Amino acid sequence: MYIVIEPFGTSVYGEMIGSTWLSLVEAVLKNGDWTSDEGRRRLSLQNVRIRSVTHSYHDPLILKYADKDNIQKICNLTFNEKIMYDFDVVPSFSRGSKSYFARIEEGKMIDYVIERLVKIPESKKAVMSFIHWNDYEAVLKNPKDDYLPCITTIQFRLLEMERRKGYYMNTIFSARSIDAFQKAPGNFTTMTLLSKKIAEKLELRLGVLIEMGSLDGFITDAHIYQETIDSAKQIINEYKKYEKNNSIEIIQ
Repeated sequence: MYIVIEPFGTSVYGEMIGSTWLSLVEAVLKNGDWTSDEGRRRLSLQNVRIRSVTHSYHDPLILKYADKDNIQKICNLTFNEKIMYDFDVVPSFSRGSKSYFARIEEGKMIDYVIERLVKIPESKKAVMSFIHWNDYEAVLKNPKDDYLPCITTIQFRLLEMERRKGYYMNTIFSARSIDAFQKAPGNFTTMTLLSKKIAEKLELRLGVLIEMGSLDGFITDAHIYQETIDSAKQIINEYKKYEKNNSIEIIQ
């Protein structure tokens, strides 16, 4: 786990998405401020930068410590189900808005990203944007029961390999808000799955190797709600015990 407090916010680093997620949870628990969010108390950190050196779906720490049901729900809302709903322990909005899947499908976002990078591999325009102009009107109409996507953009960048023909594909996201304990494992997992899907299609189209690179992101507000604080602390304590028991001591 690596957590750095900087003048511009908190930076969280991990080798894979599991350790990055657990570092994010620990950062919120250790350094978060008690704030109010539409009547709910939570610990929150502002302006958090996260970086996972690589991202893989079968992450052992995600599989060991994250809520598998929550991850499956976010996966469904990204790849299968068209209607958004909130599975927070205290839901903050009603079922009915468009899911990530509906937005991706209607915007043909995966096709767009692939076609853009096939034509111009170095492009900085391979971006999925999840907030649409009509969302603003919907939020203003019903401010006490509204929905706006937490993940606002995901960008895919191809960087040439130095010693062989091919590219590393880095994934960069922006989030207006993330529930660090309940939903971040699912968010990181679905972004990894999206990246893998796009990388595989690009390999076929470009005829070169595409390796998964880093997952980087900026989170405006990372938080853990009061109702799940104890569960989050328990997971971090369990992980620290696991780390200690499985560490290798080097004797010189």
